[in-house]
Amino acid sequence: MEQNLKINQIVSYTQKSKFGEGKYYGYGKEKFLGIIKLGTNKNIIGYGETLVGVYSPKLFKINISYISKFIVGKDLKSSLRQLTNLKRNKFFFDSGILKSIISGIEIAIFDILAQANHCNHSNIIKNYFQKKNQISKNTKVYASAGSINSSLKDLKKDIHRSKGFEINTFKARIGLNKNFSKKIDILKNEIDNFALDLIANTYKKNEDLRKVQSFLNYIKKTKPVWIEEILNTDSLYKFKGLKKHKLKFSYGENFNSFSDFVSLLEYYKFNFINPDLSHLSTFDFEFLCNFLEKRNHKDKIIIHCWGGAINFIYSLYISQVFSKNVKFVEFPIAESNFMKKVFQNISIVNSKCFINERIKSFKDIIDTNKLEKIETSKLTFNFY
Repeated sequence: MEQNLKINQIVSYTQKSKFGEGKYYGYGKEKFLGIIKLGTNKNIIGYGETLVGVYSPKLFKINISYISKFIVGKDLKSSLRQLTNLKRNKFFFDSGILKSIISGIEIAIFDILAQANHCNHSNIIKNYFQKKNQISKNTKVYASAGSINSSLKDLKKDIHRSKGFEINTFKARIGLNKNFSKKIDILKNEIDNFALDLIANTYKKNEDLRKVQSFLNYIKKTKPVWIEEILNTDSLYKFKGLKKHKLKFSYGENFNSFSDFVSLLEYYKFNFINPDLSHLSTFDFEFLCNFLEKRNHKDKIIIHCWGGAINFIYSLYISQVFSKNVKFVEFPIAESNFMKKVFQNISIVNSKCFINERIKSFKDIIDTNKLEKIETSKLTFNFY
């Protein structure tokens, strides 16, 4: 059937929700997502999510209109090949906004393929990439919340929420101010395992290298599972000077090219990398996993997911196929409506997440009535 399926429509939407009680740095009271809808000549509809839609809805719409002319009218597999061919133009498609949109389109195409073949998304992905390994039945997740602006009471509330999901690894965002040690004490006492995120690419107050060194001297006795985004990308050349602390570091949510992640592992020697599948092409991810296996690197990937339902569930499906490479998938537990239908379709036991077989399409996990078409007259930039 899929050979006769052709893409006949691509529509860009935003999805918004109240988010984290308005306490998350870089967001107001609401958060926006970029959603892609693909229509076909057989009325099978696929949905994808792209990280870039968060930052500028107008640029999202303009660029998806540009990319759509390469695939509208083509069948699904030809469309995937065409998107791969576009990425060979390294001047425009190797990273950035166009690559992020391609990632979202790929997700929507795999959503259509799953429906057309009457099987789940992990089987479609496994078969498409001709993987011979067994599909994992579950994926380890960690709870992600702990706003950099949160009070100590807020942090305890977030940790309690994590434990309510039976998740024993929790990531908190930390500001290098006077009370960070109090937050560390709460994490040590309230949760089995914790990670820390300095969000240095958005939070300028964490860019002072002297404060970073002092923080690392303090934290090394507490043994966090990892420390994320310790430096701004413009300061990555200073990372080698931080490795003396013998802590584990991860990086990469803002990157979306294969070469970026190879550099993080091979040159900078980060312990873990954080690709986001609504930003990094699924094909680049598969290529990256092949690279890791050739280097005999296991459990190097901690998938970044700070978006919505499609991003999270698709990340779980991908990790089921590439389980040897994935250590964790990020589970955003900050209060929002984005994940409302996700809770009905997963179960978590001792931090292992299982997907309910009821999911036939990503339409099942989002509220399509709440999607809003992007008005090109409205220009918004949500840069921090």
